[in-house]
Amino acid sequence: MEYFIGLTFDPGSIHQNKIENFRRRFDSKFVKNGLLQLTILPPFSVDFITRSEEQNFIEELTELLEGHLYGLKEISQIEFNGMTFSMGKKGALALTPKISPDILYCQESIYFFLKEYGVKFKKTKNSTTPILPIGRVDYPELLESAIETAKIEFSSPFVMNAMSFVLFEKTPREWKHKNNLYDFDTRDHFFFVNELYV
Repeated sequence: MEYFIGLTFDPGSIHQNKIENFRRRFDSKFVKNGLLQLTILPPFSVDFITRSEEQNFIEELTELLEGHLYGLKEISQIEFNGMTFSMGKKGALALTPKISPDILYCQESIYFFLKEYGVKFKKTKNSTTPILPIGRVDYPELLESAIETAKIEFSSPFVMNAMSFVLFEKTPREWKHKNNLYDFDTRDHFFFVNELYV
């Protein structure tokens, strides 16, 4: 089976709505994966003989995240302050977050847990750099247009509130939400306007 771990966001945010509108225009995979997520680690594959083995794996991941994140309310606010893109057969555009040391430490722990489990990671460039994919296109001209539009629409830093760490599973048609591994307490979230003020 193939999985990946992503961080999802509060769907009521004005920034989430803005990104969703951008993805509808420039992300060819929007229909197959409509749930906006920050990729924490690249996709990986692991084979389970029984369902109980898979369930134990999920429970261990959940316990690992709870051990790192429980009670850390402020880390659920993720700042986005840049973008990156890659050219090739298919171009891709992503927003880059400012990651807190707590999230980075958590990411490192998940990575070593998965390595000990014997998973096989899909080889990708900058595989441990969290990114928020917002545009995947099949034609270079469209990527150029997406980059220019993104420079205008996402020129100022902004913050979104994280909702959950989620385990996604690959199916023949899409990446399917498999399990919530950790849910942030969203009761204390406060709302940001269009820009970050320092």
